[in-house]
Amino acid sequence: MEPLIEVFAPDPGALRDAGRLGLHPLAARVLANRASRAGVAPDWLLDLSLRSLDPPDGLPDIEVAARRVARAVTDREVVALVTDADSDGVNASAVLTRALVHHFGHPADRVRHYIGLKLTEGYGLSDSVCDRILESTSRPGLVITADIGSSDGPRIARLAAAGIDVVVTDHHGIPPQGGPDAALAFVNPQRPDSRYPDPLIAGVMVAWLLLWATRRQLIAGGQLRADSPSLRELFGWVATGTVADVVSLARSRNNRIVVRAGIDQIEAGTYPCWRALRPHLGDASKPLDASDLAFGIGPRLNAAGRLHDAMAGVRFLLAPDDASAADGVAVLNRTNEARREIEKRLTAEAMEVAREQALQGRCALVVFLTDGHAGVQGIVASRIMQAFGRPGVCLSARSDAPAVLAGSCRSIEGLPMLETLQALAHTDPELFLGYGGHAGAAGLTLRHERLADFEAAFEGEVSRRLRGQVLRPRILVDADVPPDGLDWELLDGLAAIGPYGREFSEPVFRSRFNVLEAREVGASGGHWRLALRHGGARVDGIWFGAGRDAPVRPGEDVQLVFTPEANWWRGQRRIQVRALACDPAPSYVAPSLLCAPA
Repeated sequence: MEPLIEVFAPDPGALRDAGRLGLHPLAARVLANRASRAGVAPDWLLDLSLRSLDPPDGLPDIEVAARRVARAVTDREVVALVTDADSDGVNASAVLTRALVHHFGHPADRVRHYIGLKLTEGYGLSDSVCDRILESTSRPGLVITADIGSSDGPRIARLAAAGIDVVVTDHHGIPPQGGPDAALAFVNPQRPDSRYPDPLIAGVMVAWLLLWATRRQLIAGGQLRADSPSLRELFGWVATGTVADVVSLARSRNNRIVVRAGIDQIEAGTYPCWRALRPHLGDASKPLDASDLAFGIGPRLNAAGRLHDAMAGVRFLLAPDDASAADGVAVLNRTNEARREIEKRLTAEAMEVAREQALQGRCALVVFLTDGHAGVQGIVASRIMQAFGRPGVCLSARSDAPAVLAGSCRSIEGLPMLETLQALAHTDPELFLGYGGHAGAAGLTLRHERLADFEAAFEGEVSRRLRGQVLRPRILVDADVPPDGLDWELLDGLAAIGPYGREFSEPVFRSRFNVLEAREVGASGGHWRLALRHGGARVDGIWFGAGRDAPVRPGEDVQLVFTPEANWWRGQRRIQVRALACDPAPSYVAPSLLCAPA
């Protein structure tokens, strides 16, 4: 589907303020655009000092939680860490373990890890995970959750009834019926009574803030020296989980700070895991950025939890030496390759179904895969959403319960997914067996016999919320680049205002080029290597996913929409443009692309 190309007009005040910061003019324009969309000041986005991190004060139940964790450390209790199987949860497990054992001196053999097997135990703190905890020969006195727990009240009540204290740390939305009442502490910045100023942090960051508060408790109680090593050395893991969970890098300065600091730690090879990963993240001379976390590290950790056992990722992150870290990378690479093959097959199948629904004028695309895989539903839903500019849902039957469908939802700007599901559940309390998530993404389960009911209700609710909105992929252009304006001063200026990610997207520009060469590349084709002339300079180009027909032809003068980037090879860098579209694109918006009432 052809994208709708729009040039973004920033707030005049933001543009004026950004222009006073001494930046490259185009970098200032990009910063002003991001600040305008996020509703923040440009200089606020550039304040990445660690001193600007918000302390844990104001998080609900934080002092109760910190005192309980400190007591467990002092009394050398068995502590169970229960986290999600994705990169956010896996990194949180590593952060909690490293802090407890190496910073607080807790015995390693008294820390237990529990992560649900996604294919057989589902999401969150399931009954199966509860069973494993309660049946353990060394039952814990304390359970700490990370990135899960807000919707797991009944299971937490089971643990509490067995005499186990549960400290929940999470960042997901809270169900209408409330959070887990049986938890000793429920630390979540989404709580209505939270006084913490940033509700947009990832689950791993909430866990790290609990450790910050616990460290203060231990120092105050004399169990830890005031000059003990800082927990900031854990930011590589916090950054990886934050980027992989696709939380805001514009409205949350905390996220920006920890991602920038974490990238520096990964670059420095602070731990064996980072040294083992570095050869897999491109040329050794290339400075790392947030995209390396998003596309190089996060998918490897996610694949383990999606296909097999997320503990492979935890073991890798906590590898004690370079040899075991190298072995861990090899395991993750194999799993990630298997994930790619499954994803490729299922995405192709899902796209055909979604395309037919889009042609029918649906505002929401719901795909049921008869031979689906729970481990890639979120990825497939994201591909649908990106391709058609509409919220996407991918569902398949659970392997352990074929009469039950489980799925993932991904949303577009302007449609908070969790709120949408909550509205459906309010209207039809029996529709879901379970659901949870946040504005951009959510998961759900329902009975197979209710699939048609869900599709109709979801379409109706989405069309009501998005009525009149253009449902088409959109590309927002930051500015036009003049001839000969692609140079290292521009690229270095753009790098200086990062990190880039959700809501602080990579810069997108527009300019005229003369096409010198267009050559199809890639094992299965569909990608195009370009040689371009821009002003008086020759520039390399790459166009991913453009299809089997050449998107441009030699000799043509075209106006490309693109992202500029540095292409590193053997220590040398060259300017490259990553083409996204040709402009002008058709300006007519067909009625079928407008969301109308169902």
